[in-house]
Amino acid sequence: MKTFGDFDGLALFIRIVQAGGLASAERATGIPKATLSRRLSALEETLNVRLARRTKKGVILTEQGQQLFERGRSALMLAEQAVAEVQDERVALSGTVRLSLPPDMATAVLGPALIGFKSRYPDVIIEMTLADRRVSLIEEGYDLVVRMGPVADSELMFKKIADLPRALVASPAFLAAHSGLCTPQDVEVLPALAIRRDLIEWDLKNAEGIRAIIRPRIGFAANRQTILVDAARAGLGIANLPKFLIEEAVATGALVPVLPDWEPSPVEMTALWQRDRISGRLIKAIVSAFEEALRAKPIEV
Repeated sequence: MKTFGDFDGLALFIRIVQAGGLASAERATGIPKATLSRRLSALEETLNVRLARRTKKGVILTEQGQQLFERGRSALMLAEQAVAEVQDERVALSGTVRLSLPPDMATAVLGPALIGFKSRYPDVIIEMTLADRRVSLIEEGYDLVVRMGPVADSELMFKKIADLPRALVASPAFLAAHSGLCTPQDVEVLPALAIRRDLIEWDLKNAEGIRAIIRPRIGFAANRQTILVDAARAGLGIANLPKFLIEEAVATGALVPVLPDWEPSPVEMTALWQRDRISGRLIKAIVSAFEEALRAKPIEV
């Protein structure tokens, strides 16, 4: 029996399948699509087995390709873990890491944390993108993403790194013009601000544990919460914002609490990464740096 030796080709085959196609694998690995296709063909020739059919939408595995992927993925994961375990810290905490971060939180906390991390580990190359949209970690080739809100990606490693408290706020002039605001239902008839105009619900709870879900009337929407802070200060409506963003405005009186006996539900902030990345030790170190920065910076007002 001829000894199999194309383990690099096997690893690339697994990356192609995980990414969902050659184009996505090119973005994820940095290897040109033509090279990936050539290596996949060479692997099929070595094995004398058709592993996948190329289509415009990606690759479709044959029965033999599916079997090789399922067994090979587990073996590759074990190999990567073994390599990471024997690396010293200098080697493990090096290399390139691509991140996608929420803009407002990156500006306030995560960006400075990465600058400090880079200062401690100069061999790490950081490529950071700020995006409000929900990026695809695998297809777009990111090593680590931070998302706001609940997570449902079962194929990814993830860790909640913070619960960010929020508050309803408005300008003093706005509240003076809309007196008699006493219950959560009163908010529904007043102008409100949010990151989008549709499907907005605010989940409120008081000290007795009573919940109220309200559907505000959004008259001004922007996908940057710093703009919503400015809009609230200008008297355009009531906003439901993370407390770390409004602490200065509240301290100066530019914004004041609305229904102070009712508190909106906090927003989860979660880090996600691929479970079979050889850079897992580096990713976990960055996540720890984020957690440390969040502990060091007060996020309440």
